[in-house]
Amino acid sequence: MKRGNDSGSRTPNIVTRSVAGIAVSVRTKLLFAFLGITCLLVGLALFSLSELHKANARTEALIHDKERVAYFNDILGTLQEINGLALALSIDKEFIDSEDNSGWFGNLGYTILSLTQSLQREINLGVRKFGQTGMPDAERIQDYRDRAAKLLPVAFEIQRLRDVGDWQQAAQIGRTTLFDAVRILQGHSYTVVQRIEAEMRGRARFTNQAYLKSRQNIFVAGLVAVGIALLLGYSISESLLWPIRRVRQALGRLADGVFETRVSVPNRDELGELAAHVNDTSAKLGELYEEVETRKAQLADWNAALEDKVQSQVREIERTNRLRRFLPAQVAEMIVDAPEGADVLRTRRAEVTVLFADIRGFTAFSNAATPDQVVGALNAFHGTCGPLIEASGGTLERFLGDGLMVLFGAPVPMDDPAQQAVDLATKLCATVPEALSRFKAGTEGHFLGVGIGIATGAATMGQIGFEGRLDYSAIGPAPNLAARLCDHAADGQILISHATAWQVERHMKPAGPFDLKGVGQNIPAFQLIDDPETEPGRAPSS
Repeated sequence: MKRGNDSGSRTPNIVTRSVAGIAVSVRTKLLFAFLGITCLLVGLALFSLSELHKANARTEALIHDKERVAYFNDILGTLQEINGLALALSIDKEFIDSEDNSGWFGNLGYTILSLTQSLQREINLGVRKFGQTGMPDAERIQDYRDRAAKLLPVAFEIQRLRDVGDWQQAAQIGRTTLFDAVRILQGHSYTVVQRIEAEMRGRARFTNQAYLKSRQNIFVAGLVAVGIALLLGYSISESLLWPIRRVRQALGRLADGVFETRVSVPNRDELGELAAHVNDTSAKLGELYEEVETRKAQLADWNAALEDKVQSQVREIERTNRLRRFLPAQVAEMIVDAPEGADVLRTRRAEVTVLFADIRGFTAFSNAATPDQVVGALNAFHGTCGPLIEASGGTLERFLGDGLMVLFGAPVPMDDPAQQAVDLATKLCATVPEALSRFKAGTEGHFLGVGIGIATGAATMGQIGFEGRLDYSAIGPAPNLAARLCDHAADGQILISHATAWQVERHMKPAGPFDLKGVGQNIPAFQLIDDPETEPGRAPSS
């Protein structure tokens, strides 16, 4: 026996040993590690969302300032248009009355009135949007609304004077009252716009600095979270991998035959239990090693005897495989499975159903075809019939060149052999013509088909031949009758005997009577049909 020292590896750090010594299961340790890392990720996500919320608030403030600037710029533009029109009131009346300018200048009063009303609507809209108490421009917008309300009567008065033709008085009011009031509002608007833009620039600088600080905070928080997660993951993984490595080294020594190997780990979980089991296994293997050595010689003797027995069985299997090639599958199975000394192929008489199938038109085809075509057609015929026969449970008694003979009910008993034979015949008539359809020979093509005869009755089962070659066969009335009915069956026709017809439930009609060589004259038979208008049933009495 090989001897060796205890397995070992480098000593783990204090953190790893502390985690390994916690008296909880590995699943619980992994669960807590997962929860810890999850809490770190959730905390990082919440911190990031908080910073993002602050950034969104600053962005919304900038958008609000932009809307305020746009609002006051619109008011400033309207005021500029009103001032321009107020100055236009002083233009010479003869120039205004000229044919080219009368249309535009004639509507000057209405334009001033329209712009003044539009200004009041814009200010009222600003009151609703920016004039709530506590907002930066609430007082300014309220003042705008009061001043704009005073402009509307002036605009109405200018329009009235223009309508009555008092051009000079309208121009005087426009230059003094209207122009001065509008100019004051323009100055206020421009001042507000400059102030808001200055606030926006300051807010933008603050937002940029806050963004950089938030990015730095998120980066630092991410590094801290990743560092804690790595430390936690390393501690948990090392507390699991370190004992696994020790156990693996111990198992390697056990594989080398060092059965005194022992492993020691600080884990108080499943890995600690595993190490204990490894130690127990090592001790038991050491105990068994001596017993194994003492039995080696005995095993050598057993192996020699087993080798002889295996060779004998191989020869038996080869004999069985050869038997399967020359006997029906069911018969070969009976011989192989029969108890030693049992004569399963003894001669006996049994009630069987016999099916004969024969290729129609094969003689003319073989005279016109090449040898390869003849063999190909026969292989296609038998290759199609073989699987169907095995699936039906019938026993392929023999190949008859361009025909075959199948037994149902013997030598292997089965339920309802007549019905199984009729079902097989139907499948053969459906599949064989298609398999043979590709074979043509001669100028006329020589069509190939199949005819089938089925009979039920007594037959003698047994071995026929001589000492060098024996076949298991069935002879008697039933095989003879099935063969004769097959001879009379046309292409695609299935002829069944009276005894078979009584045992099946299929559509059929009388056929014959036939004069059958070796059987008799006026022999009744029935033909299977596939007519939905004919009620299925047993054959009528004859």
